[in-house]
Amino acid sequence: MFDLSKYKPPGPVAAAFIRDDTSAVPAIMGPVGSGKTNAAIFKILRHVALMPKLRNGRIVAKGTAVRTDYRTLYKTTLSTWHQWFPKDYAKGNFVGGADRPAVHELVFTTPRGQIIDLTMEFQALGDKRIEDVMRGWEGSFGWLNEIDLLAQSALEFLQQRVPRFPRQADVADGATLRPLVIADLNPPGDPDHWIVKDFIDTPKAGYKLYQQPSGLAPDAENVANLPSGYYQRLAETMEPWNVQRFVYGKVGYDRSGLPVYPEFDERLNIAKTPLKPIPGQSIFIGMDAALHPAAVIGQRGPDLQLRIYEELYFDRVGPTRFGEMLAAALQERYRDSPVGYVFYDPSADYGADKEGGEQSWIDIVRKALGVPCLPAPSNEIALRVEAVRNLIVMPLTADKRALVVDPARCPMLIKGFMSHYRYKLNPDGNLVNAGTPRPEKNAHANVHDAAQYLCLGLLGRAGAIASAAKGFRPGTTTQHGAMNSVMKSGFKL
Repeated sequence: MFDLSKYKPPGPVAAAFIRDDTSAVPAIMGPVGSGKTNAAIFKILRHVALMPKLRNGRIVAKGTAVRTDYRTLYKTTLSTWHQWFPKDYAKGNFVGGADRPAVHELVFTTPRGQIIDLTMEFQALGDKRIEDVMRGWEGSFGWLNEIDLLAQSALEFLQQRVPRFPRQADVADGATLRPLVIADLNPPGDPDHWIVKDFIDTPKAGYKLYQQPSGLAPDAENVANLPSGYYQRLAETMEPWNVQRFVYGKVGYDRSGLPVYPEFDERLNIAKTPLKPIPGQSIFIGMDAALHPAAVIGQRGPDLQLRIYEELYFDRVGPTRFGEMLAAALQERYRDSPVGYVFYDPSADYGADKEGGEQSWIDIVRKALGVPCLPAPSNEIALRVEAVRNLIVMPLTADKRALVVDPARCPMLIKGFMSHYRYKLNPDGNLVNAGTPRPEKNAHANVHDAAQYLCLGLLGRAGAIASAAKGFRPGTTTQHGAMNSVMKSGFKL
C-alpha cells in the first residue's frame, strides 16, 4: 500500500517550488540526490488537485513527463513515480515497456476527498525533435525531467500544448484552466547554457527558478534520505567541474579555466532584491585603469556589510570620458550619498611626464570627479583576490555574508564570480603558472580588478592579511565582532 500523505518535502526550497501556484514555468535546480524528482511529482499532484472540476464533479487531467532517452526514463523517472503509484495500483492501469512510451491511468482520492482521474504519459526524445515525437499532443501540464539535457525547443513546444485538456467548455462554473510546465535539473555544465540565460541572467516572464543549497551547506536538502557523508565522498572523488555542479549545486564553468572564487554563493552573496543606497552615508568606489576602464560602487551597511550597488564598464574610453561618465552615474543615482573615497590601481599614477606638464590617467579622472582618490594599498594579485574572497565567505549571521552584490546592476561582476573570472588551465587540466597563477585577462577581469581595489582599499593591507590569516569560512565564526575588528584594523575612515 502507498500513502501520498506521507511525503515530506526535502527542504524549504523544494517546499516553495511545490507550493508555487502562480508561475507558469517553475523549475527546481540542485545537487544530485537533493529530492528534485520527488518534489516534481508532488508539484504535479498539487497542481492537479487545484484544477477546476468538470461538470460531473471530478477533476480530469492529462500530463506528460519528457526525458532524453528511454533507458534513463525507466531507470530514474518511472522508478521514482512507481514509489508513489505502483504498477499494480488497484485503481490504475500501466502500459509500457523498454524503449517505448509509457502511460499510467489512475483514479485516486485526495486527503480532502476530491476524486481525480489522471492520465500520466512518459516520453523520451532520443535523437528526434519534440515536435516529431509529440505532434498533436494536448494536455493539462508538462514535466521536463532533467531539462538541462533537453533543447530549448522542448520547453517552448510544451508551453504551446497546455492547458488544452480538458476542453474549457467542459469545466464547471466557467473556471479557467491554468498553464503549467515544470522542470527539474542539475545545474547546467556551461555558463552560456540557455537555462542560465532564460532562468537566471534574464528570467523570461513566468519563469521561476528554485535553487537548492549546496550538498555541503548546513541547510542542504534531502540529506536525511541519503547515506551518511554522501556529498563529502562525492567531493573527494569527482573532478572539480563535476563537484561544482553535482555537489555545490552551481552552474558549471568553462573547463578551459578555473573560477577564482569557487566560494561565491549566489544565495548569500547576491541580494534577493535590488539594493538601494543608504541616504547620508558615504559610498566608496573601486576603479581599474585599463584600456577598457571599469568601476564598482559600494557602501557599507550598519552591520559593516559591503553592499556593491553597481558596476560601470566602458569599452575603450579615455580618462576624461571615463571620469565624466562615472560622475554622471554618481549624480543620477547617488546624489544623497556623499563619496567617501575612490580607490584605484596604484600604477595609474605612472606613465606621465609630470615635469613636462603631462597628467597621469588618475590625475585626469580625479579632476573630472572632484572627490578624493587614493591608490589601493597594493596591486598584488594574491592580496587583492584574498581581500575579496574573505568578504565573500565572512559570516555576519547564519544567512548573511560580508559582501553582497546587486542582482540587476552587476551582471559582469556576478558572471565573473560564477565562472568567467578564472585562472587559465593547460590542456592537461592543470593551472598555467601554478606557482603564481594570474586570472585570465578579459572584460570580466577589468570589473573584478575594480572590485578588488575597493575591497582592499576598505580593508587596508593589514586588514586583508589579518582576515586571510583568520581563514574566515562559513561555519568558522558567526561573531559580528570578528568582522568589526578586521574592518577596524584596516584603512581608517
